[in-house]
Amino acid sequence: MATTSTKRRQETGARLREERCRLGYTEQQIAQLLGVPLAVYQDYEKGEDDPGIYRMPRLAACGFDILYIMTTERHIAIEEENELLTRFRDLSQRGRASIFTTMDALERLAPNIRQEFRRRFKN
Repeated sequence: MATTSTKRRQETGARLREERCRLGYTEQQIAQLLGVPLAVYQDYEKGEDDPGIYRMPRLAACGFDILYIMTTERHIAIEEENELLTRFRDLSQRGRASIFTTMDALERLAPNIRQEFRRRFKN
């Protein structure tokens, strides 16, 4: 069984703390949500213990970006992304095909546009 290095646990714990603070929760509130004593939750944030995968759905339900906590990559969609997704889902099949055709044309016109989109909209 693989073990997680102390440094990685500490980094994960720091991101857990960052998400908790971003959302405005106290340590006590999250400890109660997870059903663990406050000292145990504090160990999670210090990187001395691991909350495990079975506690992640509860954190996600409170708005925690689990992908960020685990990998440093943000997953929470920004308001504009949500609007784009909603509008895309409302399109007909023909409308969706038109969007993809337009994107393909843009990629041919500017070979590095895919990387530029990813760079600009990653954060």
